[in-house]
Amino acid sequence: MLTVALFIFLFCHIFFLIGVKLNKFSVMDIAWGLGPIFIALIGLFQDKISLPKILLSVMVTLWGLRLASYIFFRSIGQDEDSRYQALKDQWGENYLRQGYLKIFMFQGFLMFITSLPIQLGMKTLEVEFTFFNVIGFMLWGVGFSLESYADYYLKKFKSNPLNKGKLCLTGPWKICRFPNYLGEISLWWGIYLYTFDLSTCWSVLGTMTLTFFILKVSGIPLTEEKYLKRPEYREYAKKVPRLIPLIGARYF
Repeated sequence: MLTVALFIFLFCHIFFLIGVKLNKFSVMDIAWGLGPIFIALIGLFQDKISLPKILLSVMVTLWGLRLASYIFFRSIGQDEDSRYQALKDQWGENYLRQGYLKIFMFQGFLMFITSLPIQLGMKTLEVEFTFFNVIGFMLWGVGFSLESYADYYLKKFKSNPLNKGKLCLTGPWKICRFPNYLGEISLWWGIYLYTFDLSTCWSVLGTMTLTFFILKVSGIPLTEEKYLKRPEYREYAKKVPRLIPLIGARYF
């Protein structure tokens, strides 16, 4: 775990320098996808290699490369992400120092915490596949597929000139208001189940932390705060569940 902590520390510093050079703190979103890949590889080669460990590294790599490439290509030719620009404006002349601490170092800390299932799983996964491996892999597959499809559908929707200025309320957005976040949460709980072991079950703190931030801090709340200003979204929110399909809409 010390090796992982040192890696994340250096990794986030590299992306901080890139962010300063490009004047785009949003590069940390790309780092968020790439970091866990290296964490998985560090764990894979630190202990005895087995098929379950190789599959875990593949799961994390597929997730990370898809997310990082999606964000990278989406950001080409774009200015700073509005979320980070608002923070820069708020911090004024101290934006570099504040950004270093509150964006890059803080997200590095979160990366360490949320990757606990990966770190500990690489130490406890057996040579043979178990029931938890199978269930976890299936849940990861469902979550990964849903998130990938939601991002693809949204990109295709926005690329259509006829949809300029419109909200995407079709496709996977008909079953819940945040299918991409539902997929993200599901796949990480899948990774936790895949790596489940009684001796390291406390790694659930990582998955719970990620879930909490998506539900209550930087994921859904920030997105919905912007869209709730639009009447059509408020009507949509009254009819479509916020996250879990079929349990009724939750609007506030």
